[in-house]
Amino acid sequence: MMKWMLTVPLSLIFFCCAVNAQFSAAVQGIVSDATGAVLPGVNLSLTSDETGRSLATISNETGFYRIGNLGPGSYSLRVQMPGFQTKLLEDVQIAAEDVTGLNIELQPAGVALSITVTGPATAEAATENASVGRSLTTQEVLRLPQFGRDPYELARLTPGILGAGARSSTGDAANLPNAVGPGGSNASIFAVENQVQITANGQRLSANNFQIDGVNVNSLTWGGAAVVTPNQESVKEMRVVSSSYSAEDGRNSGAQVKVVSKSGTNQLHGSAFFKYQDPELNAFNKYGGPSAPPVRVDRRFRQFGGSLGGPIVRDKLFYFFSYEGLRSRDNDFINGFAETPEFRDQLRILRPNGTSARILSAPGVEPRIAGVIAVDCSAFNNDPNRCQVVPGGLDVGSIAGSLGQYLPGGSQTGGGFDGIADLQYAQFALPRQTRGDQFNPRIDFDHEAHHFALSMYFTSRDDLQSDSGSSGRPMADLTFRPWNSAATFLWNTVWSPTVLNEARANFTRFAFDQLESSEETNFGIPRIEVEGFPFDRIRFGAPRAETTPGIFAQNTYGLSDVMSWIHGSHALRVGTELEWEQNNNNLLGGARPVYSFSGLFNLANDAPVFEAVNADPSTGLPIDLQRYFRTENLAVFVQDDWKVFPNLTLNLGLRYEYFSPLTEKEGRLSNLVYGPNGLQDSKIAVFESLYEPDRNNFGPRLGFAWSPAQALRDLVLRGGFAIFYNRIPTVVFNNVRGNPPFFARYNLCCGTSDDPFAKNQIVYTLGANRSPLSYPANPALAPGIDPETGGPRGVQAEVYGSDRDMPNPYVYVYSLELEYLLRSHFVAGIGYQGSTGRKLVRTVNLNFLRPANPNFFAVYFPLHDVNSNYNGLNARLTRDFSQGFRFDAVYRWSKSIDYSSGEFGATTNQTYPIELRTERGPSDFDATHYVILSGLWDLPVFGGRQDWVGKALGGWQINGILSANSGFPWTPKTGQPLSIPNLAPTRPTAVLEQPLQSTEEEAFMRPGGNFPGGGRRYFDIQTQGPPGIGRNSFRGPGYSSVDMSFIKEFGLPGFRGNEALLEIRANFFNAFNSLNLEPFSFFSPGTFIENDLFFGRAERSLAGRVIELQARVEF
Repeated sequence: MMKWMLTVPLSLIFFCCAVNAQFSAAVQGIVSDATGAVLPGVNLSLTSDETGRSLATISNETGFYRIGNLGPGSYSLRVQMPGFQTKLLEDVQIAAEDVTGLNIELQPAGVALSITVTGPATAEAATENASVGRSLTTQEVLRLPQFGRDPYELARLTPGILGAGARSSTGDAANLPNAVGPGGSNASIFAVENQVQITANGQRLSANNFQIDGVNVNSLTWGGAAVVTPNQESVKEMRVVSSSYSAEDGRNSGAQVKVVSKSGTNQLHGSAFFKYQDPELNAFNKYGGPSAPPVRVDRRFRQFGGSLGGPIVRDKLFYFFSYEGLRSRDNDFINGFAETPEFRDQLRILRPNGTSARILSAPGVEPRIAGVIAVDCSAFNNDPNRCQVVPGGLDVGSIAGSLGQYLPGGSQTGGGFDGIADLQYAQFALPRQTRGDQFNPRIDFDHEAHHFALSMYFTSRDDLQSDSGSSGRPMADLTFRPWNSAATFLWNTVWSPTVLNEARANFTRFAFDQLESSEETNFGIPRIEVEGFPFDRIRFGAPRAETTPGIFAQNTYGLSDVMSWIHGSHALRVGTELEWEQNNNNLLGGARPVYSFSGLFNLANDAPVFEAVNADPSTGLPIDLQRYFRTENLAVFVQDDWKVFPNLTLNLGLRYEYFSPLTEKEGRLSNLVYGPNGLQDSKIAVFESLYEPDRNNFGPRLGFAWSPAQALRDLVLRGGFAIFYNRIPTVVFNNVRGNPPFFARYNLCCGTSDDPFAKNQIVYTLGANRSPLSYPANPALAPGIDPETGGPRGVQAEVYGSDRDMPNPYVYVYSLELEYLLRSHFVAGIGYQGSTGRKLVRTVNLNFLRPANPNFFAVYFPLHDVNSNYNGLNARLTRDFSQGFRFDAVYRWSKSIDYSSGEFGATTNQTYPIELRTERGPSDFDATHYVILSGLWDLPVFGGRQDWVGKALGGWQINGILSANSGFPWTPKTGQPLSIPNLAPTRPTAVLEQPLQSTEEEAFMRPGGNFPGGGRRYFDIQTQGPPGIGRNSFRGPGYSSVDMSFIKEFGLPGFRGNEALLEIRANFFNAFNSLNLEPFSFFSPGTFIENDLFFGRAERSLAGRVIELQARVEF
């Protein structure tokens, strides 16, 4: 049955006629005469200026009309009734995914039989709903600066949303403090999972929701991440809502980011562009850190593409196509230690049959050395018993003993100094190549009462990634070739002037096979790490993680149907949405072992101290993590936009949502079951689903928009309340794939001279071929399953699971704001916005909270006991684009409080999880003050002139975004367990002296920062006990930056008349090269009290000025 249901949307997509996207915009209002009396029976016809498509309706007995399912753009509205002048409203601007209010007054028929009103006829104050948000037009998407041409970067311009758009010193998106996930637009629009760094209405980043043409393009794994990022040339308009009161919105309670793609029109149109970014254009930032020099963004991006759209059959059939490509070839450089060629030669000569000798003889083992740097023994504290300077580097000893022999712990120099360099200090080159391609075809077809659309995005990427951890050795290079796609089929049917139906099918996919793409990488060589140095480890072999290599295939299939019905003054929408989600990932990387060695000379002897490997506890064979996880989402909603009076609209809705528990198609799913004594005698058992279904998710929605009197229509009071239920990101549950009895993660330690190979459990070996699954079985890893515990016999297993009662988190969303239309197209607004979260998730090792089970060394469970609260003031001033100028300014004064700011990941760890109330404090992303300004300005220099003077000297534009926020909070901590054994980091037990409280940049750069004399002067990290300071009790540095674009347009009269333009532009990110320090995160060195050099100091600054150049032709 399920297979048949999944076939339906695919069949529709690939075998039906094609179309436009889902359109949820509408125009509505009251038709009245000059006395204010309502007029029923008025004929209204709305015609798209771009496609000629017309939709008609008739005002009902209350004078109310509504024309829905509109795409954004310019329209003409003809209003006719016998006895009255025909009224033609031209250039009616419809915003994406929003309802435009337009009341119409008709004059009695006289000498003039008709009247034409030209110019934007939209109401400039929002009068039809209470949602807090904004629409971003094509003009703004194309003109405002966006790093990497990523339109999602503009979501931060929306009231109620916080996001600086900051870039790290390397040019990557700077994450919000302690954000866990794939990060933002680090590879332009080609990010596999673009986790835009914004929070809406004080909610977690993971609560954000992304749609393109009505299609859910959210990552299945990471909340708040999109698997498809549209190119600028394809974006018609983008609607971003920070608080929604429509029952049509669901799945997540945060920012609703809705993109509508461009379509073909009756006019042939298109574009082409080339963008150039080079390090030579960029400025160095002003602070590299306590012990590092300033750096600049070192990226060479070349982006190019274009679009073409037009009619196939005029007024009936249209096409549109866009393409964007990226080519980047860079070299990063790092300094560090590596072994010398002489050491490798000695190893091959003295241990010719050794496993380490074979690894260090493998192709690509030599690090990519850009230059050798002279070095002394200062890294070894100039200890002559540990290090000697010799030609070519440092002599730290010599090979001694024999294969399989562990050198005693005190024998750090092996057989003693031999005058041969073993270590060298060098600058290593890290080549990085990226190739990205995105294709966006779209077809629209109108046939009588039917409208069909097919919209698709295909994104591919081909990366070469070198490994900094292994000094750029070619043997560690990995190739990354993901393929992301989204497709939507839409069928709209107009049943009558008051009834319309919309059926939709969609498909979204994220997939890549790293085993195939990295066929040149030998995964039959294990990861080798040599420790015991006073600096970072020396590593060999490709990086090792359960996801490296991995075979990923994540699919979402969707069906929906929405019926719209105008009944009296009610605009009703009733709909059903179904989604089937498949996570078919196969994580192969853990089957390949990683070995650690204590020094180079134990490496030479094939004597590892540690091994980590994933294996089948029944056979001891390396094992993959192929799982077929399944989840399903169901939503049913009814929405009533009720025009109670011409000056009062109520938005009433109810949405039911069901998010199914996680299942596994082949039954390989296990969880922990509590025994009579709870965790102490719990055991692992197999289940059909990870937890019980939560079926009571009813979310009411209520909003209103009220103009106090008809004469005061320029004043609007809007407010609302809603309950949203959040889908829990599957990253919280995905690690259950590694639970026994199907699988076991082994961490074998510690091989020493007194206990060789950790009681012979460690087997140091190579794979039989290049596959990570080619390593031999290890009998010590095949103890079988203990029926009393469900885990491997004699081994402490690591377990992930969930309480059987796992409800969906829910959030109360509310707001009240006042909006007033000022003169000169300005709209001012001020309002309150808030949210309250309940049953939010934190992930905790239960062994810290309850009497532990000795059979499991860690039991990680998501607990649904976190609450959050947000209150904010939004002040906004907007000027619609008129006379060449648009301006939007938002100020937010707010406070966000929670007990944990993320569901999963080490940076979201609590420092005293056993007492949740002590974790209450400002959210990690809380910023008291936030300002964002954006503007478009056509300079009045020879403006409007069509002669050669105007084309040569006119056409100048300045566009920009200013972002500023006060500092994020942070927590001083210690790496010592003060409260309970093994719990670290944790907070100090007392404040000994009050530190300084400066938030100036200098305070976070100077030695000691706000803690002169060192952190131990101010905090007690010796006394055992619970924390004596609160979570996030200190504030870090603020942020301020201006991004600008300068544009010169040239008319091309010889190419399609005056309709073609050549645009030359320069984008400046952090245009004034302002100093912005990197915020503190959980593991920042500056947050650890005992770190005398770094405590209280920023680790580095963010990016300096970055310049991009672009040429673009539009016709």
